[in-house]
Amino acid sequence: MRNSRSATCNSPANENRRAGLRPKLTIILLLIVLLPLGLLAGLGLRVARDEKAIVEHRFRTLLTGKLSDIAARVARLIEEKGREIERLTSAAPLDAESLRRLVRTAPGISQMFVLDPEGRRVFPPPAGPLSAAERDFLQRAGPLWQDKHIFYRTSESGDAETWKSYAGRNSRARAFDTSTGWYVWYWASGANFVFWRRDPAGNVVGVELNRSRLLADVLAELPNADISGPALPDGRVVLLDSKSDPLYQWGAYEPPKGEGPAATLPLGGPLNAWKLEYHVPGAGLDRAFGGGVLFNFTSGLAVVAVALAGLAVYFYRESSRETREATRKVSFVNQVSHELKTPLTNIRMYAELLEQRLEDGDEKTRQQLGVVVSESQRLSRLINNVLTFARQQRKKLNLHLSAASVDDVVRAVLEHFRPSFETKGVEIVFSPGAAGAVKVDTDALGQILGNLFGNVEKYAASGGLLEIETGREGDRTVVTVSDRGPGIPDGLRDKVFEPFCRASDKLTDGAAGTGIGLTIARELARLHGGDLTLSTQTAPGARFRIVLHTPPAQSGEST
Repeated sequence: MRNSRSATCNSPANENRRAGLRPKLTIILLLIVLLPLGLLAGLGLRVARDEKAIVEHRFRTLLTGKLSDIAARVARLIEEKGREIERLTSAAPLDAESLRRLVRTAPGISQMFVLDPEGRRVFPPPAGPLSAAERDFLQRAGPLWQDKHIFYRTSESGDAETWKSYAGRNSRARAFDTSTGWYVWYWASGANFVFWRRDPAGNVVGVELNRSRLLADVLAELPNADISGPALPDGRVVLLDSKSDPLYQWGAYEPPKGEGPAATLPLGGPLNAWKLEYHVPGAGLDRAFGGGVLFNFTSGLAVVAVALAGLAVYFYRESSRETREATRKVSFVNQVSHELKTPLTNIRMYAELLEQRLEDGDEKTRQQLGVVVSESQRLSRLINNVLTFARQQRKKLNLHLSAASVDDVVRAVLEHFRPSFETKGVEIVFSPGAAGAVKVDTDALGQILGNLFGNVEKYAASGGLLEIETGREGDRTVVTVSDRGPGIPDGLRDKVFEPFCRASDKLTDGAAGTGIGLTIARELARLHGGDLTLSTQTAPGARFRIVLHTPPAQSGEST
C-alpha cells in the first residue's frame, strides 16, 4: 500500500547512474555521434546511391542500345521476307496446282492456304484430294481457323467487326482494302509463323514459313564476333525462344547459373515471344560504375567506423567500470545482510524468551520488550527481502514445497503482526477458506503475506481495518488482502510492482521502506505458478489478490 499524496518511483542506484551519465551521453551523442557521423553517413549514402543509380541507368541504356541494333537487323530481315512472300503470292494464280508448285519450289515456304471473301477455305481444297503435308497443316492450324476473322478487318469497318459481318453485306460486291500481316500460333514443340495478304477482291492468301529455315535466316543476321568494345565490358548476348531456351549466343563471357541479365529486349513481331539478353560480369559493372562512388562511400564508411569504434571502446570501459562497482555494492549489501541475520535472530530469540519469563505485573517492561521483538521482526523481514532480491537478480530464487495448510500460514504471519496492529488500532478480520493440506512453500507464502501486512502497518493503519480472505479454486489457492487506507493512485497501479518504486519519499510521510517488497512478493507468487495483482475496487483502500498453484498434498505427507 502506498501513500496517495505523492506518485513518484525512485531508484537511488538508477538515479545516481542517470545523473552521472546524462551529461556525458548528451555531449557525446550530439557532438560525436549524432551530428558528424550521422551527417557524414547520411550524405555519403545518399550521394553514392544517387550517383550509382544514374551511372547504372546510363550503362543499362547503353546495353539496351546494343540489343536494339541487333533487334533492328532481325526486324529488317522479317520485313524483307514479308515483301518477298507478297511478291511471290501476288504473281501466282490461286488454283490448287499453281499453289502446290509454289510450295514445292519456293525456299522457306512450308505450306499455303487461301480463303475467299466470306472466309471459306479455297486451298487446301475442302473437297480434296489432299497431300499428307496439307492434312498435317490443317490439323496443326486449328487456332488459325478460329481466328480467321482478323484477316477481314478493313479501315472503314474498324477492329470490332469480324469477317461474318462482311458475308452479311454482300462483301463480294464491295471493295476490300489490301492488307498484310503476320499470324503466330503455337503447336507441339514451338511457334508457327504465317504471313498473309488480302487482295482487292477480298481473298486471303497465307504462307506458313518453314520454322527451321526462318531460324537459320535469323541466326545468319546475328553477329558472330566478340561484343566487347571501348564503351562496354566483355559480355555475352543470348537469343531466347518463347520457352526461354537459348537459340543462339555469342561473346566471351560465360555467366554462372542463376545470374540474371544486365539488359533484356524482346524482338518485334512476329518474333515478339523471342528476346535478347545481355549478360556482363560483376567486375564489368563495377568498372562501368567507376571508382569515384566507391572511393567516396568507402572513405565515409571508414570515418564512421573509426569514430564508432572509439565510441564503443569508451562506453565499454565506462559500462564495465559501473558494472563492477554495482556488483561490488550488491555483494557488499548481500554480505552485510547475511552478517546481520545471525545476531538479529539471537536478539529476537532472547527477547521473546525474556518476554515469556516476565511477571504479569511488569507491564512496562513487557511493552518495551514487545517493541524490541516487533522491530527485530520487521528488521528480519527487511533483511529477508534484500537477500531474496539478491537471489532473484542472480536467477537463484527457488521454491521448497511441502505439505501445509494455507490458513495456518496466514494465522502464523498474523500472530507476528498482531501486537503492532493492536497498538495502532487496526482491526483484523480473517475469513479462512483454505484449511486443507496442499503443496506450498510456506516460507515464500509467509514472505508474500509479510510484505503485504507490513505495507498495511506502514501506510494504511489509518484505515483501521485489515481483511484477509482465503479460498480454493481447483488446484489454485486465492488469498485477498484488503485495507481501508489512502489507497494507491491510478498512475502507480502497475508501477508499484517495479523495483525501488515507492509512492512517496517524503520524510514527513512517517514511513520508510526499500521499495522492493511488492516486487519480491509478485516474483514469489509467479514462481509459485500464480501471480500477485492489485484489484480494482470502489471502496477506499487497496485490495491485493494472491493466486498460487497449490495441488493437494498426497495422503501421508506431514504438514
